[in-house]
Order: sequence, then structure tokens, then C-alpha cells
Amino acid sequence: MGVTKLTALKLRSRFAYIQSMNRRDTFYKYMSQDTGRIVLKNQTLRWSTPGTLNDPYDIQFDLSLNINREAVKAATLQKMWEAYCCQPVSVGNAVGALMLLISQHCAGWSRERFEKEFESTIAESFARGEAVLPAVNAEVRAMMANSKILCLTTEPDNTLMWTHYAEAHQGMVLRFRTIPELDSPYSIACPIQYLENMPVLMDDDFLSDMLSGRVSLDPKSIMSRLVYTKSSDWAYEHEWRIFSGAGRNPDAPHEDCRFGARELDAVIFGCRTSDADRIEIAALVRDRYPHASLLQARKKMNAFQLEIEPLTDI
Repeated sequence: MGVTKLTALKLRSRFAYIQSMNRRDTFYKYMSQDTGRIVLKNQTLRWSTPGTLNDPYDIQFDLSLNINREAVKAATLQKMWEAYCCQPVSVGNAVGALMLLISQHCAGWSRERFEKEFESTIAESFARGEAVLPAVNAEVRAMMANSKILCLTTEPDNTLMWTHYAEAHQGMVLRFRTIPELDSPYSIACPIQYLENMPVLMDDDFLSDMLSGRVSLDPKSIMSRLVYTKSSDWAYEHEWRIFSGAGRNPDAPHEDCRFGARELDAVIFGCRTSDADRIEIAALVRDRYPHASLLQARKKMNAFQLEIEPLTDI
């Protein structure tokens, strides 16, 4: 594998990390009693847009250029020189094609002449990139504003999640499972990457590859950084999410989409759920989702933790 492919894969793997080994088929959704009733009765889940989420940065932050200009310029000139000297490198954009032509029709240049020819071009590229970046970020934010996502988690016993999203332990958690014959969407869920700092558009190595003509920007990689990156403050959520573009109705702030009845695998009641609520919800589940398990979250007596057990007293 060439240097160019390795560099592109390194950047892509940092953010687009939906790999087969990372796939799961079981997820959980925390909700209040009232929301749970609506979901179970209507057999729908709400897919949200960034503006309706509780994190104001969710899919609405800018990708910056945090680069070392001198290092990038030197690396770019070296890579262009290698292409000019007909070393085996990939052609990834128009600059790469141009370098191939120059190597064929302008042979015999010294390294000094070569660098004089292209130093100013690299400087102009820096200036153009920095000038258009704010407009590009604004356009991307506007485009992603109507994105529809379904937020899920892999942790059904997280006390903070029960507090924040399940009515202070009075609500419920629904467990969903992939059913292959139903073409369930959960198999394409992707984990959130939690970072201390916002991700950048590209690093020095990738930028020098792009300026020297070896690679082009990968739109899927940019999208992944926006959709699947959050601040480390949210790491306790252990979130995975499903991204569906603008959904069926691009202008809607959210969409309530139907799920398969067999995809609901279990209902977990909170440790503070009232007996009346448990009886009502349990009857609803047994009627409409007879295959689904009924479970109960309980406080452990010897640790600040929850344990989830089969519901046996209803």
C-alpha cells in the first residue's frame, strides 16, 4: 500500500469507524413514562434534528484548520518533487494530474528552480483555503441542520442516564434488537467519539498530500466527524446513533418513524417506577409485544449501582 493510501486511511479511520468488529445488534433508549406510553402505543421512535438536542454543539460546530504552515509547505514541496522525479505516487486530484504532465514535459529542472515555481502557489492555496473556510463551515452547518438522527446507548444501568432521561428513575428503558429479515436500522448504528477538543478539518500530513495532488477531501470523513463527535463531557452516555440524512421530511424538526414490533426486545422499569405505572405498561407490552421481556432496575445494596432483573411481581 502506498504512502498516499495509508495517509487517507489514517484520517478516515479516526472518524469513520463503522467497522464490522464495531457493530452491535442490541441498543437501549431511555425515556419518561409519558414518552414511553406514546412510543409503545404508536410503535414509533423519534428521530431528531440537531437543533432539538440538548447539546448545542451537536452536529453544529466548525471544523478548523490548525496547521503548521512551514511544515506543510516543506512537506508539500517534497511530495511534489517526488512526483516530478517520477517516483511512484498516486494521483488524487487535479494538482496530481498537473504534476504528471509537468514531469513529462518540463524535465531537467533543478530542485531550486522547481521550488521557486511552486512556493508562491502553495502560499496562495493557504490563503484561499483560510478565506473560504468560514463560508464552507456555514454552508455545512446549514446543510446538516435538518439531519435526522436516532440516539441510542449500550448501557441500560447508567444511574446518570436514568436520572437525566428517564424521569429520575421513574421512567423506563426500551431495548431494541436487530431483526435481519426486517432490515432493522440498528446494525448501522455508529458509536460517538468523545473528544476534549473539536476535530480539525485535516492534519498537516493530509493537507500536504492534498496540496501535492495525492488525495482529495473525503466528504464521508467530514460528515462522520460532524455526526459522530461530541465533547468528552457527554462520554457517560455511551451513545451510538443512526444517521439518516434529512429523513423523509427535510423541513420537519423531527420525525416519528415506525419500528418493527419484534425489534422491541425488552422494557426495563426504573427503580422508582410506581406500581400503577408498571401494571399499566406491563399490560400494554404483553398485549402488543408479547415476545418482549419485562425487566426491573433495582438498587444494589452493597454498591452505588443498579442491577436489572426479570420482573416477577406483576
